[in-house]
Amino acid sequence: MTTTQQSAARDQAESIVLKFTGFAVLTGAVPVPATSLAIVAENAAMVAAVASAMRVPVSLGAVVGSMGALGAANVFGRAVFVEGARALGWFGGPLGVGGVMALGATTAGLQTWTLGQLAISLCANGGAPLQPEVARAVIDAAGESYKSARERAKEEARKE
Repeated sequence: MTTTQQSAARDQAESIVLKFTGFAVLTGAVPVPATSLAIVAENAAMVAAVASAMRVPVSLGAVVGSMGALGAANVFGRAVFVEGARALGWFGGPLGVGGVMALGATTAGLQTWTLGQLAISLCANGGAPLQPEVARAVIDAAGESYKSARERAKEEARKE
């Protein structure tokens, strides 16, 4: 691929990640136990779409593997926590359910955004696993860019 084609493929991959992050936020806001399974399916579809756009074979397992054991445990732990909160949220009434919806949406969005950024980085690396320090830098940058994107969205919503 030429540099122009690579740039266009990366732009398309970024657009895919943004779209799937929106889907994950909506799915994560559903206050019903087991919606994390739907988010996992969405994430797998996102990784496949990113790999297709960038013309590099990458699996969800390779993306999660780049996170390392601690990162993967963090994703799993958050999912278990959110699922437990969903189950218990119904006992808290409307405020409990609202809190669970916000927690689920935020967690799902952040995790999907991060996995998407890792998938793009893996594709840019030819599908080869990322070095731990590179993966950590991608994860850190994804957290910061997700926060700034949320802030921009909030500001735009206030203007309307």
